[in-house]
Amino acid sequence: MLAALRPEQIPVAEQLLRGGLQAVRQAIEAQNSSNKAAGKPPVAADALLAMADGLLPVVRLADWKDRASVAQTSGKEYRLRELRAVVAASRTVILDEEGRSLAKALRESLDQRTTALREEWLARMTNALNDGRVQQAVEASIRPPEPGTRCPAELAVRLAAAAGEAMTADLPPEEWMRLLDAVVASPVRRTVKPVGIPDDEVAKQAARNAAGAVPALAKLLGLRIPPPPPRRVNAERRFSPTGG
Repeated sequence: MLAALRPEQIPVAEQLLRGGLQAVRQAIEAQNSSNKAAGKPPVAADALLAMADGLLPVVRLADWKDRASVAQTSGKEYRLRELRAVVAASRTVILDEEGRSLAKALRESLDQRTTALREEWLARMTNALNDGRVQQAVEASIRPPEPGTRCPAELAVRLAAAAGEAMTADLPPEEWMRLLDAVVASPVRRTVKPVGIPDDEVAKQAARNAAGAVPALAKLLGLRIPPPPPRRVNAERRFSPTGG
């Protein structure tokens, strides 16, 4: 991209690559300060900013292509979070034919990798449940491959049932509380129904503390079942300047 520009455009494009239009404005201010100290006239700021504005789409595309090319060349070695950022950035630039082809390939790569991670996550929980490793299954549910990944309903029901059946009064208090900690952090905490609570004051206190997250514990303890947590409301919507 730089090689295709006219000589007077190159310094402006380089500033755009460093920090966008703000970097161009700062460079103009610095140059004018230097010119003033040397008794020279100021640079043509308006003309330079107009040039920068015209070059901006080209520079953004070139910058994105650099990142996209690295992502494509690196393959699976490229960090998933960074790949996701490159794919998202493709929607913020004006793509040419080469860019569209590159963006499509990266989207397909991202889909394949996220699908593989999700299937691996589900298999890890399923296999743990099949083997009777309830603690490991619940702990796996806490760490989905992506923040928005949800546990399928059928597996969630099975996971909650297994966790509840494992939490018996006969379980050693340390093991019971360790499983409780995992359940509280899991996405199925409100549907887990422990069979019992060990006859241990520390375990009972842990159950009282967790009753807000695991409502079934309140029934076992003879407490009032706490209401579900309030739904989160977007603060910007609640306090919009227009009063909406």
